[in-house]
Amino acid sequence: MRPVLAAPARNTRSAAAKLPETAVRRWFVLTPWDVRLFQQSLRLLPLPSHSTSMHSPQSIKLEYVPCDLCGSTDHLPLYRKTDPVTGTEFGLVECACGMAFVNPMPSPESIPLLYPPDYLAGKEFRQDQYERMLRLLPRGTKGRLLDIGCGRGDFIRYAAQSGWNTEGVDLMDWDSPYEVPIRIGDFLEMDLPEGSYDVMTAWALLEHVRKPSLFFQKVSRLLRTGGLFIFVVPNVSAPGMRHSCAEDIPRHLWLFTPDAVRRYLGTYGMEAVSVLHSGEIYRAYPFGLLRYWFGRSRNFRCADYENRSVALLRNRQIKGNLRTWISEVVRSVGPADLVLDAIDLAVGVCLARVSLIMKNYGIITVTASKKD
Repeated sequence: MRPVLAAPARNTRSAAAKLPETAVRRWFVLTPWDVRLFQQSLRLLPLPSHSTSMHSPQSIKLEYVPCDLCGSTDHLPLYRKTDPVTGTEFGLVECACGMAFVNPMPSPESIPLLYPPDYLAGKEFRQDQYERMLRLLPRGTKGRLLDIGCGRGDFIRYAAQSGWNTEGVDLMDWDSPYEVPIRIGDFLEMDLPEGSYDVMTAWALLEHVRKPSLFFQKVSRLLRTGGLFIFVVPNVSAPGMRHSCAEDIPRHLWLFTPDAVRRYLGTYGMEAVSVLHSGEIYRAYPFGLLRYWFGRSRNFRCADYENRSVALLRNRQIKGNLRTWISEVVRSVGPADLVLDAIDLAVGVCLARVSLIMKNYGIITVTASKKD
């Protein structure tokens, strides 16, 4: 049942704490390694291509929702961003409990419209990434594993080759090229055996669903006692992430914090075994902060302060388009903006490195265990 609520009220809570100045000085260096990591992270972003057909804004239905974690309707607007896939402007708000989310939110029937047919285009199988994921799984005896939001089944195929008894579920059929067991449909409505899975994974999934609480609840029911839930979510409490337009809004409906994750887990009979602040699986860079800091106005639109050059790149995958992108940047971005973009790029990379030192990175990898 969909909640119908009045528009959220504003409040005036303060911004995040300042970064240590010595750490910023030390890490304000854009090395060739950072450039490679930046390029690699952009390849992993779910970016629409130029060939993607745009849905009209009228076809996307929006509705105000309360915070999924605490139920509050008192939210602070963070920014507004126009989605290149749908042409619709979406707002991101922050709740007092720490969660940030798209509000008003796309209705259930509008969710599939946010994902173009080429959403997974260019995301080839990357053995190094799946090997890092596999290292998070329990060592020794292999058991039963369910991957939620498995896409084409790349990870479950790789895990199966390592001895795991794997299954996958996904809301949409991505035309998997592999002979792997994938159920298509709403995970919440699937009839799956309770207490039967040794491990469940959700690699960058929970930020995409309308009700994360229902997913935590069902995962807890499906896991055996002592079973593990391993998942990756964006961390909005990391330096710069509250006002960076780098998040894939509106496909990223929810942005979490470590405390919020622990609260979800505790509510549904699980506890965090580890919370890793690491860019080994996915990476996060808070771009767009330079113009935001200089602008200092309320309820910014991303178009007012995002990194102009990075915004041009986000209309397609970087692989195979680097020269075209550079040509468009030179042609479309003026000299002054180009200088600001370059500085902003360095600031974003620097801040990401500082957040690793502070153990408050823009993406967290959580391993949780189901309690007795």
